Amino acid sequence: MAVIDVMGLTKKYGSRHPTAALRDVDLRVEEGTVLGLLGENGAGKTTLIKMLAGLLVPDHGSGRVLGYDLLRESRAIRASVSLVAPTADVGLDNNLTVRQNLVFWAPIYGLYGAHARRRIDELLDRLGLREKEHAWPMHISAGQRQRLALARSLLAENRLVFLDEPTNKLDAEGVRSVRTLIADLNRQHGVTIVLTTHVMEEAEELCTEIALLHAGALIRHAETRALVRSLNEERPIEVELAQGSAMPALRPQSFPGAVRVDVKRASGGSGVLLTIWSRDIPSTTPAVVEFVRSQGLEVRRMTSERLTLDDVFRLAARPVGEDDR
Repeated sequence: MAVIDVMGLTKKYGSRHPTAALRDVDLRVEEGTVLGLLGENGAGKTTLIKMLAGLLVPDHGSGRVLGYDLLRESRAIRASVSLVAPTADVGLDNNLTVRQNLVFWAPIYGLYGAHARRRIDELLDRLGLREKEHAWPMHISAGQRQRLALARSLLAENRLVFLDEPTNKLDAEGVRSVRTLIADLNRQHGVTIVLTTHVMEEAEELCTEIALLHAGALIRHAETRALVRSLNEERPIEVELAQGSAMPALRPQSFPGAVRVDVKRASGGSGVLLTIWSRDIPSTTPAVVEFVRSQGLEVRRMTSERLTLDDVFRLAARPVGEDDR
């Protein structure tokens, strides 16, 4: 079932010389999808999310979100979705502690008593805020305030969640906790998620589908693995082995997604450098790790070169077949 099904969405800003923030966008998202909206600043990602969340009326276009008419039932859409934006923490009450902020919002989302307490405790733990539950928002870091804003929005347990750069301002630990929570929301609870990100690695890790926006237009929408494969870009996985490692004969067919394998001496001549060139890094990497373990090889380092967002847009600009549209 389609949770989002919209056609021809267009939005312009300005009166004398209108600028199109979004141009004739068609988008269909099935239930249970994690969709990554990727694009440079000004591509139209936030405008699209605000439209789909019922916060912004398109100049042209139509469609449905969660079965509600995008134009006539925006209030019902707003009541049925969760949205976390990069500036979501501005709505936090500095006169309430971290926990009290969530307690305040719980009944607004229809949560009361023991159910509300369990939900608040779960989110405090999952988002690494338990140690800060009695702190004032003004006394915690920007990243922790972002996590608190995320917790507030997720109290509602809605079927559709919009996350606009959810890991913005977070440290490494915060990024891991938020990514884990996003994956669990989708896999364990079936929540449909639409997120924007500037990090291609994040999109590859979390998203089942990717939609590419450029200058307000939707230029590609495909399943994540299919999109990455269609770019046909070879990336290296390098494994440096200790001196004396005995290398068996290797073929690209030994590793899913690999196109060629190179073996040479490491710099300085003190070991072996194994390079596997792959068009599907997420599939190839586990196979390489398993190969190294099964052969009992001593690894000094292992690195891989992943696609960047710049790479994706550079490669996606090429003409594509109908299967990739």
